[in-house]
Order: sequence, then C-alpha cells, then structure tokens
Amino acid sequence: MSSNSSLFNQFITARPLDVHTWSDYSEVNLFVDDIYGSLSSVIGNIRINKKLLKVLLLDLYVAWSADPELKLMFSRDNNSYKAKSRYNEIHIGKKIIEIVDLLVQNNLINEKIGFNDRINGIGFQSRLWATEVLVTHFKEARFSQFSTNNHENREVIVLRDEEKNDVENYIETSSIKRSRKLLQAYNKLLSQTYIDIYDLEKPIIEIGKGKKKMKLQITQKDKFVRRIFNNSRWDQGGRFYGGWWQRCPKEYREKIEFDGMAGLEVDFSGMHIVILYAQEGINYWTDIGEDPYSITQINGINPEIDLRAACKLLLLTAINADGPRKAFQAFRQQAESGSLEKKLTNHQLSKLLDALSSKHKPIAHKLASGAGIDLMYIDSQITENLIDRFTNHYECPILAIHDSFIVPFGYDKKLAEEMQISFEQITKISKPVVKPTKDFYDVLELPVEVVDDAEEYQVSYTPSERHLAEMEEFRKVRNKPQTETWYPHWTAIY
Repeated sequence: MSSNSSLFNQFITARPLDVHTWSDYSEVNLFVDDIYGSLSSVIGNIRINKKLLKVLLLDLYVAWSADPELKLMFSRDNNSYKAKSRYNEIHIGKKIIEIVDLLVQNNLINEKIGFNDRINGIGFQSRLWATEVLVTHFKEARFSQFSTNNHENREVIVLRDEEKNDVENYIETSSIKRSRKLLQAYNKLLSQTYIDIYDLEKPIIEIGKGKKKMKLQITQKDKFVRRIFNNSRWDQGGRFYGGWWQRCPKEYREKIEFDGMAGLEVDFSGMHIVILYAQEGINYWTDIGEDPYSITQINGINPEIDLRAACKLLLLTAINADGPRKAFQAFRQQAESGSLEKKLTNHQLSKLLDALSSKHKPIAHKLASGAGIDLMYIDSQITENLIDRFTNHYECPILAIHDSFIVPFGYDKKLAEEMQISFEQITKISKPVVKPTKDFYDVLELPVEVVDDAEEYQVSYTPSERHLAEMEEFRKVRNKPQTETWYPHWTAIY
C-alpha cells in the first residue's frame, strides 16, 4: 500500500466544514472571547475575526461532541468562499483560511494539508480537528452541542444553472417568497424537535465501503432542509434536500424517533412511473395495475440476479438519464459494490432496457430522455403540499425522502390520506399506491387494541442511555417541557 493510500485511510472519516454553524448564546460568545483573547499574532478587524473564529470553533465542537475521531474537510481555495453570496448569510470570506492558520499556530487545531495523487487515483481536501488543548476547552465549556444551530437567515431556496453553479441574482416572485416562508417555518419546527435513532449508543452510522466508506453523524444540527431548482428554471428540479435522514440507510430509518415517539415511513409505489403514465392520460394502477418492475427472465442475464431489483434500478436511472449509455453508467454506479448487478455489461443492460420499454410502451419514449428533471419538479410540488399541511395544519414534523415520508406514530394514517390528496391535486389522477414500509405493530410487538387507550401505550424496544440523556438535554437547552406531544392524536385516529 502506498503512503498516500495509508493517509487516505487514516483521514477518510471526515465531513465538510459547515460555515453556517452559529449560536447567539451568551455562554458561546464568552467562550469565543476567551479563546480570541488567548491568541497571539492576531491582526485585522476584531468583529470579523471573532465571527470567523466562532464558526470554526462551533463546528469543530459539534463534530467532536458526536465523534472525537471525526475530521472536518477544509478547502484552501479562495474561490470556495464568496462573502457576498446570497447563500452565505454569515458572509464567510477567504479570510477564514488565515484564521485556520492562526489556530494551527496557537496549537488549537491540527491540520493535514490535502493532496491529489493522480497515479493512485486518490486525494482529499485538507483535514482539521481539535488539538488536546482545544478539547480541554470544549470539556470546560458552559454550553452544549444543542446550543448551536444554523444561522436564522440561511437561504432555503437555491437556484442552480446548467453547470450546477448557484445563481445569485433572480427575480423574487410571490411564489418564491411563499415557498421560502414555508421552508423557514418547517425548519423552525424541525429545529425544535428532537429527531434521533433510538438505539444508537453513539450517534454515528458507518455507511458505504472502501473508498466510499464514511461516517454519518446523527446530530440535532443536521436537520436543515433546502429546496434546490435546476437549469436556471423554477419548473425543473425543486426537490427538498438536507437532514441526516436522507443519507441514512433504510434499516436505520425504521428506528427514527420524534421527541421520544417512534416514527413510521410511508412511500409512494412507482411514483415516477405512475406520473409518466398520467401524462399520457393513463391511470397506471386502475388501467394496468401490474408491478412496474417485474419482467420475465432474459437470456444472457445471470439467473442469480434479483431481476426485479435490477429492473427497478435500471428503470429509475433510465428515467433520469438523457441517453442509454448514461443510464447504464448510473446503474453501475448505484449498484452495490461487488454485486452481480455491478458487473452487467452495456449489452446486457440494453436487453433489460428493451424489455422494460416493451412492458411500458406508452412511456417508452420517455426512457433515457432526461425526463427525470421534470418529474422531480412534479414530486417536489407534492412534497411541498405535504410539508405545508404537516407544518401549518398539524404542527407535526414530517421527514421527506423524495418519494417517502416519515411522521410520528399516530400520524401515519393521516399521512397516507394527505399523500393521496396531494398526488391527485398535482397529477389530476387518483389512486396512487401508498404504503407503510413495514407494519408498525411488528416494530412494537403490540396488539392493535392497546392503542385504543393512550395511557396503556408501552413501547417494547429499549432506547439507548445516550438517546435518553441527549433528548433530555436537548429539551432543557431549547426550553422544551417534557410533554407527550403526539399522544392525544392516537385516540382520535385509532
């Protein structure tokens, strides 16, 4: 193994520096003042220096609190920092590089300068992490990780051009203002709700393999959601991104809790397929009603391959790709490492795509046509409706994962109803199929009749000590009383 490969493995556990980390707690400001006063060789504007110092210290603190081994990825490219950008509400400029150098000189942070090894095909940005000196300060700090949040003015609506660059200047329409106001209210609701995976002893999940292996922190700060539009247009893309649950494997999403209440996930079945058929004037589930991903065995395809799963992945990638080759490339990128699916050739995948095109003749012309960006806008409208209903009508947190949604138990039936209504409003067709990802009573091992009386409700799983302690601390810091927020709704629904 090369020395660079060894370095890569040593510093692979990292996440990007979050320049939106902020806090207005007086204890935080005193902490920053004390650190600033201890620094030597400080030059420049004091207010700007302290602002940049606060961002760095707080994000290092958030990372260390969840996982002391976690590093922060840090760019030394001046072009990475645009102080006057609408997407940089704290106005973090390139001077932050000088502050990092200052903290390194004062033995408060460690840094491993990044590299790009083209021969071995590896490389990474610079890594930052707290020194033992700074960790001592963290341990003595009179605030907790829950004292940090995203800056209140962080932009929630993002417009990107064809090159995926953020568009700085655009006309503010009433629709944009309405969407921004909704997302601000939604993010406020999420920030006030303790959302966690109940059985984790450490709030860390390892995902991916090899060079793609990474650690996902489950933190109360990583709950910020934005809506991103594409190609400089307000009718393309528009999906909602953000929140650790979007990067969380399905088996962990089943263990999500809201303020101590178990969650339940409900998803649309074949959403984009159904929408494409709707655009052709066909109600897929009423007029056809077949499993959209099921085809018979094809010659030349290994029979050990899960054909339905392969067809589902290929069909979904083909909808989003603007050509067969790009669809096949995307298929292999998303297939599990070392799987038989990963080894399928373009010729084999072409056979599968032909079979799917034959099965779905009414929409075959939309496959590998780049139609996905328009479908994303349609499903984003459905998601916006649901976020609006649950934020402003039910005052209940809802987690969006594009075509599935997670809500606290007791709201799952309302969610299914609202998904049906929203789908019909946007697509003008009825009968989308919505379903829970698993039966809730299998999770709780609880007979149905028990939920008729909320007082008798007892969960059968055991939350971790870390989960219970952090939830209590979160409530104290956010001044949230320990109330049974979701309980009254069981009897109303069941």
